[in-house]
Formats: sequence, structure tokens, C-alpha cells
Amino acid sequence: MPEPTMVTLYCEPCPHCVFHAWQRIADGRLCWEAEWECVRCEFGAPDVCDLDHGWGRAPERVRAAIVAAEGTVLLRVDGSGGAALKVFRDALGMTIPEVLAAVREGYRATPVEAEYLTHLLGEAGFTVRFTASGPGGPG
Repeated sequence: MPEPTMVTLYCEPCPHCVFHAWQRIADGRLCWEAEWECVRCEFGAPDVCDLDHGWGRAPERVRAAIVAAEGTVLLRVDGSGGAALKVFRDALGMTIPEVLAAVREGYRATPVEAEYLTHLLGEAGFTVRFTASGPGGPG
């Protein structure tokens, strides 16, 4: 007689699932979190229902959900220089071309990213200006 086997069924997003994503500043660092919530399985087990988190720049799917819910602000740095480039690179792990564009043309930041970058750029001696675009605005 064959040995019985155990089968594990994993929860996958279904029509009852809602994706939640958010950012916050914790211990002076930018952090993000994301999870699925399902009315059928509630939150499920963390290793099953896509609970995820990290530090720094959020993955694109997480950031897109935050932008859809909260919108963006166009953050502009008055003045230029290596210090501003370093702030963007260190805070968000941006590539050199992304950093140059952010400083020259402005950066579409989530509200939490804007708060975080405004603080860091202010400490580096830069003045920051920003204008809001509502929820679902371009990211």
C-alpha cells in the first residue's frame, strides 16, 4: 500500500481578495509593507497570503498600489549638487540616470517619500518645493 501524502493548498488572489500597500517612516528609515486580505480566508498565514515588507524604495507593484490610493507630489529641489544626488541615491536606491532626472526635472514622490526626502534634503541644506496631484495621479 502506498504511503499517504500530504497536500498543501496555497491561497492565491481571488475575486474576494484586496491588495493593501503602505509606506511609513520607522527608525529614521523609509519602509513599505504589502499584503492580501481575503473575506474567505481572512488574512491567512503570512507565508501563504503574500505578506511582504522591506526598507527603502518599494517594489513597483507595491508603489503602484500606494500611488493609486494616495497619489503623488512633484518634489523639486532648489539648487543642485552632489549632496542632493546622494540623498536620492541613498534614500531610494535610484540609478544615476534616475537621480539626475529627479534633481533636474523633479521627482513624483508618494506622500511618505516626499516627507522622508524633504527631511533628508533639508538636513543636507536644500530647500524643497512640491505640488500635489491627487490619488491615482502619475507616479
